Amino acid sequence: DKAWLTTGQIYLAGAVVGEDVKSVAVKGVAVAGKGISVEGGGFGTLINLKNGENTIEVSAGKLTATVKVFYDPKQQPKGYNRYYLHSGVKSMDCKECHRFRRGKFDFTRNVPARSDCTTAQCHGNKMATEEYVHGPVGAGVCISCHNPHGSFRAKQLARDDRGMCMVCHEAKKEEFNKKVIHAPVEDGCSTCHDPHQSPLRFQLKGKKGKAVSSLCFNCHDQTIFARKYQHGPVGVGDCIACHNAHASDTGKLLIAETANGEVCFQCHADRRDSFNLKQVHAPVKEDCGKCHDPHSSDHKMQLHKEQNVLCKDCHQKLSPGVFKDIAAAKFKHVPVDEGRCADCHRAHSSNYEPLLDNTMEKLCFKCHVELGDEVTESKFKHGPVKTGDCSACHSMIHGSTFPKLLGRAFPMNFYDAYSPTKYDLCFGCHNKDIARKQMTTELTNFRDGQYNLHFLHVNRQKGRTCTACHGAHASTQAKHIREEVPFGGWAYPIEFTKTKDGGTCVVGCHAPKTYDRVKPLLKLGS
Repeated sequence: DKAWLTTGQIYLAGAVVGEDVKSVAVKGVAVAGKGISVEGGGFGTLINLKNGENTIEVSAGKLTATVKVFYDPKQQPKGYNRYYLHSGVKSMDCKECHRFRRGKFDFTRNVPARSDCTTAQCHGNKMATEEYVHGPVGAGVCISCHNPHGSFRAKQLARDDRGMCMVCHEAKKEEFNKKVIHAPVEDGCSTCHDPHQSPLRFQLKGKKGKAVSSLCFNCHDQTIFARKYQHGPVGVGDCIACHNAHASDTGKLLIAETANGEVCFQCHADRRDSFNLKQVHAPVKEDCGKCHDPHSSDHKMQLHKEQNVLCKDCHQKLSPGVFKDIAAAKFKHVPVDEGRCADCHRAHSSNYEPLLDNTMEKLCFKCHVELGDEVTESKFKHGPVKTGDCSACHSMIHGSTFPKLLGRAFPMNFYDAYSPTKYDLCFGCHNKDIARKQMTTELTNFRDGQYNLHFLHVNRQKGRTCTACHGAHASTQAKHIREEVPFGGWAYPIEFTKTKDGGTCVVGCHAPKTYDRVKPLLKLGS
């Protein structure tokens, strides 16, 4: 009833209950009073329609059925819905489809279990030739989805697109009742699935010989997937490795939450432990996508930007002071200057603050190999070196106004005019008066009687700096006395022997000298 038709001739068919009904009367504008015989419980006749509204009445005894249809080949009338009729029937013979088998024929019972819709005369015989065929198609049961007579739905579908699929796929119903629903699901299953057959699994409407992504690219912009470095699933076109095709409780239809990398661990489970160390990088807790593009990128490891730029974008906001110091630094740490943050820091998590790749000592000696060997082989180590705290002296680890990334002033020359401010680094730990007073019994053990030998060596216009005699990191000799002294283009050996109350120093720049705190051996001023 209330059907809008675009064809002027229709085939009216129906069934009646009761063996005593032998004929029905059909009343309509074009076929008033025409009687039709009933055979096997069914009847049918052609009706020519006039333009506009047509009222058709079918009666048999006390039974009456009335429908109103509207014929207009172009414009849909108000109050009427488009009705799609089966076309191309060879003749108006119901037995074309309702096959008689055995026993008494009855149209109400003899519904074909298998149709011949795909014969060469009708819909062709290529309906089930692809690798993946829909079950009803393979079984030849077209009426599982289509109404063979007509329907208010296009292609004579028996129900609306999604509702019809759920008749058979009811077990999947809950899969669609989630927070985020894929737009094509709302439009209908056939947006993505071919209801008959396909060269792709799940009967997807992709391209033959191509991956699942060939379907996705019908809607989604392909350019974001085609950059130099591709995520594995993207490279093979397996979008559903990360995304739920129908619905999900997570954003972007992901198969798991992005927080703490859960969606990534669905594949990268073997790396989970390396993300759960004591110190976890904040973006890891939020979403791997903060740093990595999940599809493709022009940068290694699918980073959104070059590594140093990516780090800088966040950390410049979080630690503006650090970046201000780096910008102003005369001396920059090589990895910082070259944008290699990952040389020292782990990107995801670490057992060492601040996300260092190892203990500070091992991390530094990874690059400074010769120094590491020297420290390892030395018996006497400087306090900070002994505890592995390189930053005690090299505190401006990213960049510094002082050489060697030192945190305070320290003279780099063999000779330098004495000034306490030049030794700020040393005096951060050592007594700042150690080279000020000529006579002392407390400031230092390097004295002959009360005569302060640090004062003698350091506090002068051409004073010896600390590293003229001492190894800053470690030494094989007591008091960190170095094994040789640089002197111009030469290097003179030093031999130091520690005694109970003093020591003896043999060096190329002067004759052997012995000092004793209890029994002074030197003359003042010598």
